[in-house]
Amino acid sequence: MDAIEIARQRAEQLHYAAISRGLDPWKPYAFVAGEANSRSIDVEKCLQGSDELNGSRAFFDSAYRLITHEDSGSLFEQAFLVAHEIGHVELGDDTQDEYVIDIDPARTAEPAPSGIDRVVDYSHRQRREVQMDLFAREFLLPRSVVKKLHLECGMSCSDISSKLGAPFDVVAQQMLDAMLLPMVEHKPRQPEPDMSLNDKQIEAVRHRGKAFLLQAGPGTGKTRTLVARVESLFNDGIDPRRILLLTFSNKAAAEMSERIARKQPHAAAALWVGTFHGFGLDLLRRFHDLCDLPAEPRLMDRSEAVELLEEEFLRLNLVHYRNLYDPSQNIVDILNAISRAKDEVTDALQYRALAQEMLNSASSAEERETAERALEVAVVYDTYEKIKKQRGCLDFGDLVMRPVQLLETNEELRQQLQHNYQHVMVDEYQDVNRSSIRLLKALKPDGENLWVVGDAKQSIYRFRGASSFNISRFCVDDFPGGESQSLEINYRSVSEIVTAFSEFASEMKTGGIKSHLAANRLASGLLPEIQTVESGDLVSSALAESILRMREIGFSYRDQAVFCRGNEKLSALGQDLERLGIPVLFLGSLFERQEVKDLVALVSLLTDKRAMGLIRIACWPEFQMPMEDVTQVLEHFRITDNEPVNWDISSLSLSPEGLSSFEKIKNVLHGFSSASHPWFVLATVLLDRTSVVAQIATSEAVNGQARGIAIWQFMNFARQQFRGSGFPIMKMMTRIRRLLKLNDDRDLRQLPAATQNIDAVKLMTIHGAKGLEFPVVHLSGVNKDTIPGSYRGVKCPPPEGMVAGGNGSSEDIAKEAHENEQECLFYVAMSRAKDRLFFYGATTKGQNKSLRRLSDFLDRIGPVSRNATTPILKLPIAPENKPLPVEFQGDVNFSANALDLYNNCPRRFLYTYLLSIGGRRQETAFMQMHEAVRDVLQTITRLGNGHVLDWQPILETAFVKQGLHEHGYVDDYRNIAEKMLTFFTQSRKGASVEMLDEFVLSLTDAKVTVRADEMLIRDDLRTLRCIFTGHAPGAGPKGIRHEAFSLATKNFFPGSSVELVYLADNTVHPLNLKPQTLNKCENKLREILTRIRSGDFKISDSTFSCPGCPAFFICGGVPAGPLKKKF
Repeated sequence: MDAIEIARQRAEQLHYAAISRGLDPWKPYAFVAGEANSRSIDVEKCLQGSDELNGSRAFFDSAYRLITHEDSGSLFEQAFLVAHEIGHVELGDDTQDEYVIDIDPARTAEPAPSGIDRVVDYSHRQRREVQMDLFAREFLLPRSVVKKLHLECGMSCSDISSKLGAPFDVVAQQMLDAMLLPMVEHKPRQPEPDMSLNDKQIEAVRHRGKAFLLQAGPGTGKTRTLVARVESLFNDGIDPRRILLLTFSNKAAAEMSERIARKQPHAAAALWVGTFHGFGLDLLRRFHDLCDLPAEPRLMDRSEAVELLEEEFLRLNLVHYRNLYDPSQNIVDILNAISRAKDEVTDALQYRALAQEMLNSASSAEERETAERALEVAVVYDTYEKIKKQRGCLDFGDLVMRPVQLLETNEELRQQLQHNYQHVMVDEYQDVNRSSIRLLKALKPDGENLWVVGDAKQSIYRFRGASSFNISRFCVDDFPGGESQSLEINYRSVSEIVTAFSEFASEMKTGGIKSHLAANRLASGLLPEIQTVESGDLVSSALAESILRMREIGFSYRDQAVFCRGNEKLSALGQDLERLGIPVLFLGSLFERQEVKDLVALVSLLTDKRAMGLIRIACWPEFQMPMEDVTQVLEHFRITDNEPVNWDISSLSLSPEGLSSFEKIKNVLHGFSSASHPWFVLATVLLDRTSVVAQIATSEAVNGQARGIAIWQFMNFARQQFRGSGFPIMKMMTRIRRLLKLNDDRDLRQLPAATQNIDAVKLMTIHGAKGLEFPVVHLSGVNKDTIPGSYRGVKCPPPEGMVAGGNGSSEDIAKEAHENEQECLFYVAMSRAKDRLFFYGATTKGQNKSLRRLSDFLDRIGPVSRNATTPILKLPIAPENKPLPVEFQGDVNFSANALDLYNNCPRRFLYTYLLSIGGRRQETAFMQMHEAVRDVLQTITRLGNGHVLDWQPILETAFVKQGLHEHGYVDDYRNIAEKMLTFFTQSRKGASVEMLDEFVLSLTDAKVTVRADEMLIRDDLRTLRCIFTGHAPGAGPKGIRHEAFSLATKNFFPGSSVELVYLADNTVHPLNLKPQTLNKCENKLREILTRIRSGDFKISDSTFSCPGCPAFFICGGVPAGPLKKKF
């Protein structure tokens, strides 16, 4: 239980005690004044801004036992100020004066992991203020009370808010906490076992003077040693304000601060504990005038950076990174390169100089291209920095690089900080990069009183420049004369597990024979176990059976953890385990969870005239509608003009159930509009107008609790003010898509602290497991093609000479770093296990059952037991993938494009071609330009042969239609569009053009329609063409639609050729398919048509395609009943 939860539970106890003394909780100010009186504390009001307040809103005078607060705001707000100060008194701060500068009654227990909240690591004093705000809210309205009022008394959020006189958002947040997060069981804090330090730890704690590196392997008591060193410095009389403790995560910093505060709270309050990035941000705020920054610089996240660079991309005249359809991925790759440059303190000017030097010395075409690519990155880098400067922004990489540049060029400030921080300590030193080290060198140039701890074998963040190279050069190059020492006893794991990862470490490139650790625990008699199954689809069943066996012998679900590489695989594994009856604690991709999509689909109804979200909302228990009713409504909205929510369905013949549910949907959204903020809409719907939250609150099943946690996390996300133009709901939906597309949603996968005691198996990536420990660890996917992961190269390699500490080219350095990281990941995974360690792999793959080898890493871990197993548990089909009954009437006919879409994603085919919903993909300005070009192409091709067309006016009209005519860079988009259309017209020169009717392929009991854009005739030879405005696929044209096009040409125009024209590349691709390929195509078309008739519309998950899919937010379950379709 963390300090905030302890404070809240204590506040709840005081609330009930106050009621027992006769105080009325519905009169908050009198209630809190009575509590103060019971402590012999006086409460006084004064004018806002009075001298007595000294710039604060409330003040506790410890000498006079007096709380003074400003007389402003509602009585509830004034009560909150007093309760905040009582929190300080109750929780041990009553011996000193306390000022309240600001309060946030609607504060969440955990900040939203976005923007600046990702970086800011609060000082102990700041964490204390957060704790007091939550204490105050809990005292005035405990979670247990609000839960009872809602569930037993039937009071809504608005009811409680009105009766208490509290703002709606304050009550709503307390209700969300109470109903959606598990209550943490109150247990008195057990004193930590007084484990005495061993001799090596004592020596490290007592070290003073020259730079010191403590090499501490897993489970060797690293944190205990670090905390003991801080306490020893306090005991030596060192002023805590002159101690700087740096680590790599806010969570680690908070835990470290709390551990120190348990024994010396006042010293801990003055100590600076935080991340490198948080410390860098603090420096940039303090000395913003020296950095040409505003006092409160805003952190620009990846999503915003991509959006802003997209607007500039056209003007940069790139060649190698040119993309005229959707440049966002190229921009992401370049931003990754820029971030990596900042890890090495390489600014845009230096980057350009290094790239130019590469070009000057290039001796081959390949080397010249590599250098040219680096120069293009330099161009984007320079543009990106100008964009940030114009907006007064920083990015994550700036938070260490900019302070380094400041300190290295400002001797006076550097000396000031060197004096301020007498002792500097660093946790997880293996995770530092060169910018972090240069910051340390600026603070401690000779290494005096610099103390760091790390383990080269656990360096798993190579992508951000972390390297074991930094540990190897600590005492030699960075801080010459420094000392190094190793901790050698593992206190965590049984000896069999210690032997396994120690054996592996002895052959690691970052390890060696001295990497062996001695186990403090005795042998268990149980070796690590490798379980093999025949095929990969059996792994989840084998894993489930192992989890159940471990539970039978005394290991609870929460004692067990499952690791694998990559969030996508982990998500699929988590869904499998849930369907197999294993309770799992795993959010996965928050925005892809069904309950979150439900909420987004609901608010989307306020902005979508066609009400696409209805197909999903009709599956809610409160709003169930038969499929036939839903299709009626959707078709009606498609052909009529209705404003959102003001729907008129009086002409429809809905079932009584459907009509009732539709009216309920209208009622829950009554009073809201497209301009409403999504958080307020959803809070009202969840807490005032439906029983969704109430049902979750009464669920004892882990999957029900997981739904609640996901909704709580999403509501935390939805509170923010979303940037961009348009209405709030649309801005939120756009933000979600972009976060997913850029893979920038990882922080939202983190579970709230309140979930830690749920009895469920924890699922996490190996990166996420770093620093944790579990009695039982299951490592999934230990095949050679999975662990180690294959090296994929760097999309934007750095210029030669940028990366410190490597031998060979940039590519050689990156490849070596990847290989080292893969070993470190495996080492980290094994060393998390305390009692049991299991590995899982498949022995065959594919329908042909070809051999699939286990990872070579398994041959390097010493004695293991091996077990080939055939699981008994069978994996049920996912509910959303069950067949949908379909009834077709008339001549069934689909276009080749439709069947191509089915081949890629059957579910999107269902939405687009059978339900006629889904719409277009979310369009950027680039995509709008392509739509304009397509409009012109349609006009040109319709006119056929012999018509000379002035297409520029048509293009202008198309730009207006797409909304591009007012874009800031309209001239650039027009220039590209004109080049594409000019290429198209030139590609037809010398040919006569004929218009073509559609071709119809008759296959079994259905027809397939194929369409050519035009047919060119040159020298009596026919060429049928399809025109695409985008880029050609990297692997060349392929897919059902191209094959069907070629098949139709062969059938209807034998001897003719086929061409695919790609205007963004200015290329024409002949399509020459072999007869056997065309036969396979025909068979594939028949197979697809059969699957459609059988109702097989499975979801094809893709982290690449899904975020941009028009149906993303509605994708999932469908209403009950048959789908009827007339042709």
